[in-house]
This record gives sequence, structure tokens and C-alpha cells, in this order.
Amino acid sequence: MIDTRKAAETVKSPEETRERILSAAREVIARKGKRGATTREIADVAGVNEATLFRHFGTKEALIVAVAQHFCKVAELRDVASVLHGDLAEDLFTIGNFMLKNLTSQWDMIRWSLVDAEYDADLFATTAWRPQVAILSVFIEFLEPRIASGELRGDPMKIAQMFLGMVFMHVLGRTKFADSPLYGEGDDAALRYYIEVLLNGVRG
Repeated sequence: MIDTRKAAETVKSPEETRERILSAAREVIARKGKRGATTREIADVAGVNEATLFRHFGTKEALIVAVAQHFCKVAELRDVASVLHGDLAEDLFTIGNFMLKNLTSQWDMIRWSLVDAEYDADLFATTAWRPQVAILSVFIEFLEPRIASGELRGDPMKIAQMFLGMVFMHVLGRTKFADSPLYGEGDDAALRYYIEVLLNGVRG
């Protein structure tokens, strides 16, 4: 559980206040789901009043979207991908390993996103996908030069979706099917297997 129950300070910067609200929202939603979480409880956990929460985020739905965007680590992934120009399999392993650890750290958010999917209205659901789209775009940018050079072949969007989908399903599957040989050999072995399967299909 994220510990956001700190004594309120007399003066906080807007950035500190925003961070406290985001962390509090993540904690409350993890316990109660998107529908059950209230802005009053989130504000209480953050040590602010509801007026402050609404001043920063406007609506509960906007706050939920901001939580997903804040914790998705797109900037960190971009930094990792930007320096990868070596062996393709090893570069994919580096990206895959980053995503695997990132998704593991976001397990609470994944759970409430799947369980409360029916909560999202059409417009909100589209907005909530922005972090995933941003992550996908970073991976596509990594793949495009490899495809242009002939090292890989195919649609970069489909390749990115397939690989990231395998990593996502690994995070879900290793808990549900812990005794499976695919998950029982550890994350690194499974990730290298996914990369082998991918490259056998798309290497130029």
C-alpha cells in the first residue's frame, strides 16, 4: 500500500500537492475500485480538502486518467529505448525487462482497470488509453529504423502490440499459472523465449 497519510504541512508546492493527490488516488482506488473510490476519501488520504483536489484535476474521471498517465513511466521507457542500438535480441530483452518490471509495479492499477472496465464511459475509456498508446509509440519508434534497414519486416504497430501483449500476458499468467513450464523457469527465460518466437516470425 502506498503510504500517503502524512501530517499536513502548512505550505506545499502545487507539484507536491498534485503528487500527494495522485498517490492517494492510486491507494484508494486499489482498495475500493474506480466506482467505490470517492473524492472525499482521496482528499482525506492526501491530506487536502476536496476543493484542492478539484482545483488540480477538475473531476474524478480526470483524476483517474491522471493517475494512469503519471505512473506509466513513458519518459523512463523513452530514455531506455533511446540508447539501444546494439544486438536486436538483447535490445528487445532490455525493453521487455523494463516493461515487465513496470507492469509488475503497476499490478494494482492493472487489476482495477480490468475489474472496473464497465465504469468507463466511451470518451473516458478513450482518454484512459493514452498511457498505453504513448508506451506503444515509444516501442514503434524503436522498431521503425530496424524495419527500414531490413533487419525486421512487417508492420511496426503490429509487432509492437504483439510483443508488449506477450509481456502483459506474462505478468497476468505467472500468478494464475505458476506451475506452467513457461512461467516456472523465471521471467528472464520466458522473456527470451518470447523474443525468440517473435524474431523467428519477423526477422528480415
